Amino acid sequence: MRIVLMNTKTMCIEELTELVVSALIASGIEKDESGIVANVLINANLMGMDSHGVDLLPTYLRRIEQGGILKNPKKQVIFESTFMKIIDADGGIGPVTACQAATDAINQANENGISIVMVRNSNHIGMLGYYTRMIASENQLGIVLTNSGPNVAAWGGKEAVLGNNALSVALPNDGGIPFVLDMATGEVACGKIRDLAEKGINEMPRTWALNAAGQPASHPQEFIDGGVVLPFGGHKGFGIGMVVDLLTGVLSGGSYSVNVKRQRVHADKISESCHTFIALDVSKIAPLEEFNGRVQDWLESIKNSLKADGVEEILIPGEKEKRAMEHRKEGIPIAVGTYNKLKLINDQLQLSLI
Repeated sequence: MRIVLMNTKTMCIEELTELVVSALIASGIEKDESGIVANVLINANLMGMDSHGVDLLPTYLRRIEQGGILKNPKKQVIFESTFMKIIDADGGIGPVTACQAATDAINQANENGISIVMVRNSNHIGMLGYYTRMIASENQLGIVLTNSGPNVAAWGGKEAVLGNNALSVALPNDGGIPFVLDMATGEVACGKIRDLAEKGINEMPRTWALNAAGQPASHPQEFIDGGVVLPFGGHKGFGIGMVVDLLTGVLSGGSYSVNVKRQRVHADKISESCHTFIALDVSKIAPLEEFNGRVQDWLESIKNSLKADGVEEILIPGEKEKRAMEHRKEGIPIAVGTYNKLKLINDQLQLSLI
């Protein structure tokens, strides 16, 4: 099924940034932290991942107001060794926690070659590719994983037992073809289904989700009204989703499976989501120039492979997002439903951005 996007309004980066920062400051988040959150969300919009962009702002604000996101968390380092660290985020706003964890991973990898930083008792952190790109920009291989509140069924099941657990991998890039894998382990990101509803799109592939009765959902609202996402690739995606939960919640001593709270359903509770950040300094293994050359050779051999009938181009993970970013620098299309919510925030703050 080809989904045609419609009903959008264009906003510039500066307007969106000022709106997000102003709204978060008004809610009690520090100015510097508000800027970090704005950068993470708007970066997702720039890359065409609108489900992880400013559409999240109303949810974040509601959670701050109701206590699901703490304004002044007391973060603690629970465990630390040469290569590892475990942080209790104490329910702080997710993107700020995640940026600090990614920075910690980078610093430890610079010193020791590799690092693993795990975070527990956290909240939604937005687009994972933001953090793997952070790591890759320091000439390190970056891996980030996160679990989330349950909305994916087991393979063969019809109730939510896993989050739409996600993972991202990014490689250093010297200007050639990028490689940034950023994916959920459900057939589709839940936010993407909500994004379709915000854009007034009334159909979706029946392979994405089940409705509340356990039947294939063909309309976004069927998922929103108590449905569950299916794991991608059947039993294989289900297994990968379990591995992400293992390497985040189970391993860190945090919450996992149905113990993680859904951020929209439980706005007054810390999500207790868990994340793992891995950084590998590739220069400790091979000269960076040699490694980058091997990566480009690898990517080009795949990109230039024979195409199936009707396929114009083979895209490497990360290319689509890079092109979207170049295209959207002059203005970001915002779904009308999201735009109206942002306008309400704008009016409540007595701003004149919208």
